[in-house]
Amino acid sequence: MSHISNGRKPEYTNRFWLGICRHLLNHLKLLHSIIDQLLHLHTINNKNHWIITINNDFHGIEEQWFTQDYWMNQGRLLGANSGRGSTWVIKSEWGKWVLRHYFRGGMYAKISRDSYFWTGLKNTRVYQEFKLLNEIQQLNLPSPKPIAALITKKGLFYHNDLIMSYIKHDQTFAAFIKNEHQPISTWQDIGQTIAQYHIHGIYHSDLNANNILLNSNDTEHKVHIIDFDKGSIKPIKYSWRQDNLNRLQRSIEKISQKSCTQELKTEWDNLLTAYLEQFN
Repeated sequence: MSHISNGRKPEYTNRFWLGICRHLLNHLKLLHSIIDQLLHLHTINNKNHWIITINNDFHGIEEQWFTQDYWMNQGRLLGANSGRGSTWVIKSEWGKWVLRHYFRGGMYAKISRDSYFWTGLKNTRVYQEFKLLNEIQQLNLPSPKPIAALITKKGLFYHNDLIMSYIKHDQTFAAFIKNEHQPISTWQDIGQTIAQYHIHGIYHSDLNANNILLNSNDTEHKVHIIDFDKGSIKPIKYSWRQDNLNRLQRSIEKISQKSCTQELKTEWDNLLTAYLEQFN
């Protein structure tokens, strides 16, 4: 014998809970809107194309800004850097920028080179990275400043493009560890910088030596961290912090062909010591 609480009919109960769900969904959408306003995110929508900026800083921004040909035809394409996402350095009226088109890595790249399954604008890879970069800027941590993002939806899938500020640097950490002369102070600076991110709960999904930029002439930040695709802000826990450091250690050992517990023990120990001191 079935029991219906409070004597309600099943149809009424279903309508009641459906109304509650709709009410909560509306509040969730409002919350997302408030968060975007606090982060100063501005969205321009043109059918299945969305451009994200901060405070609508760049009036007249167009989709062609996110294409290599647009900058090349103006003689403003300064260089390219190939990785999982093709990256171009461009010269805008506001200074040097970096333009990146998102490409898939791993086994998914064999299925689709640069298409991602659509589950909503705010779930897109570039929207999430753009928002995280903006939050990092609010914390005054050394990373690229987000300029604009483009999301292009095609059927059930979408493409991502991101424009951000160019970080002036002497070399990557990957190039540094191949040098014969490696100042211990640089290893310490890197450890301190990573710790500052972790103190604020910022998780980097691919913390490797190529995503760490070094500039010995920068008096404020000698170390910058880039590429926050799939990054996030998490509750501060030992597990993911250690995962980040383990990932970096594997990267160092792969590039240098040296062990962080043997040939590079002094350097690695100094990085870890500088990292841990930030938590004291």
